[in-house]
Order: sequence, then C-alpha cells, then structure tokens
Amino acid sequence: MQLLNIDGKKFRLGELVGEGSTWAVPVDDKRFNVEVLEETMSRPSVHLLRVGGKVIRVEVERRDDRDAYLVEINGRPIVARLEEEVPLLHGAGAETIEGPALVTSPMAGKIASVKALIGTIVEEGQALVVLEAMKMENEIAAPKKGTVKEIYVQQGSLAKPGDKLVLIE
Repeated sequence: MQLLNIDGKKFRLGELVGEGSTWAVPVDDKRFNVEVLEETMSRPSVHLLRVGGKVIRVEVERRDDRDAYLVEINGRPIVARLEEEVPLLHGAGAETIEGPALVTSPMAGKIASVKALIGTIVEEGQALVVLEAMKMENEIAAPKKGTVKEIYVQQGSLAKPGDKLVLIE
C-alpha cells in the first residue's frame, strides 16, 4: 500500500476509483469524493478541484527525486512524498516462540515512539516500537503474544543493530 507523506505526516492511500472528472480517493479510513473542475498540463500542473463541497486550487511540481513533489494548496506550500508502506518487522510464518522473547533493533536509528507499556498484553504482530532510520519509520512488532515485562528504550533514544528494545513473556 502506498503512503502519502506530507511534511512528515503519513497517510495510507487506497486505490482510486472513478473515471473522467469524478473520483473516490480513499485516505486512511475515509473516502473523499473529488471532482476535477479544471486542470492544466503545464509545469507546474494546476488543478481546480471540488472536495467535500469546497473548491481548492492545487499546484503540483515534481522534484528532482522521483517520488517527491512541491505542492501548493490554495497558495500554501507543502512537500509531499509517495512511499511504500514498510511491513511490520517480524517473521511471518515463523515457528512458535516458547518462553520469553527479547525484541532487538534490526538496524541503527532513533526511537520515534514506544507503543507499549510494561504490563501490557500484546498480540503477535502488534507494534511495540517505531524506529526511524534513513527518514523512514519502521514499526518493530511483537514476535509472539505475551506480556511486556521490560522496555529498554525511550522516545528519542538511539539504537544500534542488536540493541535490546522490549522483553515479552
């Protein structure tokens, strides 16, 4: 699934549905009806759109890197980037883990957030920690169902490959 990163905030984009000038645009858990009123193929391209009863002017210019765009919405500049969603980092289809599971950092990065608390019961695949590496956020998931016994990191701390993050029993 594609992500739309707007000034660092990420939104999940679903498949666009429509034809001609009327489109349904799924963003996260919402669906927006977009009507294209006018568009130019000049550089930058300019689009006049009706979204939720409001008419907005969107100017889009592709930046040097493939998936980055300079966008102006009603004159307000933003940077938009298309990204592929990174799947949760855990072994899908792996054998059952018996006993405690020590979750370690798969790469170097900064802890963007800690999603679990000590004593929390987590499901296999549930996000425990968000690790930011190379301007991408990676959710580190629970390898098994269990209770969080220890958390070894905090938001803002740095992690190296192999550093302890969370202990699950």
